[in-house]
Amino acid sequence: MILVTGATGNVGRQAVDLLCAAGVPVRAMTRNGTATFPDGVEVAPGDLRDPLDLQGIDAVFLMWPLHTGDALPGVLEAIGGRHVVYLGSGGVRGLSMADQAALVSRRPAWTVVRPSTFAVNARWWARQLRAGDEVRGTHGDLALAMLHEADIAAVAVRSLLDGLVGRTFDITGPEALTQAEQVRVIGEVLGRPLRWVELPRAEARAQLLADGLPESFVDVLLDVYAVMPRCAEVTTTVEEVTGRPARTFAEWVSDHAAEFGRMPV
Repeated sequence: MILVTGATGNVGRQAVDLLCAAGVPVRAMTRNGTATFPDGVEVAPGDLRDPLDLQGIDAVFLMWPLHTGDALPGVLEAIGGRHVVYLGSGGVRGLSMADQAALVSRRPAWTVVRPSTFAVNARWWARQLRAGDEVRGTHGDLALAMLHEADIAAVAVRSLLDGLVGRTFDITGPEALTQAEQVRVIGEVLGRPLRWVELPRAEARAQLLADGLPESFVDVLLDVYAVMPRCAEVTTTVEEVTGRPARTFAEWVSDHAAEFGRMPV
């Protein structure tokens, strides 16, 4: 049986569905104990800050949802010798992706999935785009290899099913697009004349808060954006692991188009 943490999240839910399709028993861990899953999935309400019940579990897909890594060493210790496939996050204060990978790789059986920018981050702009035809933000020239959550789940599941132990997979979308280009792609898919409006940091911070991002994360995000290389590396790892090319950002927008519809006047 495989434990999937964050099982109602963007990646976790897809991982649960893929494991079920492969006929693998799944325990879905979620803070929402009322979530529904496919028949046969064992639902385990819980929080990674609390002691884990791993009785009967053979492997773990561990996605770190917290903005602090204080609880991570204890969670890894509880996992013990089970195979852990770890999905890292760039939003953990004081614990870089490299630091997270170093902690995980001390376990007896580990796989680290290091993703590029999640395409779902474009949802941050949904409130603005439901209200108008522009996105206001900072670092519009920053190019990111936007990664579909379905591809993240697919790499994680293949790692679990094929026993890809002791491997670090750097996975990305198939192309690097600046934030301004991402807005253009959204417009092309939706058939709308969208545009990017560059803001200074203080105004961009206020906009991110208005868009609904938690204050604890906004400064971390802006700090990371300020020091990132302007053009992201693109890998072919998704295709190498899954046998299928990584989905484009346009495909992601098409899958989520309804989320960007204009708000009623």
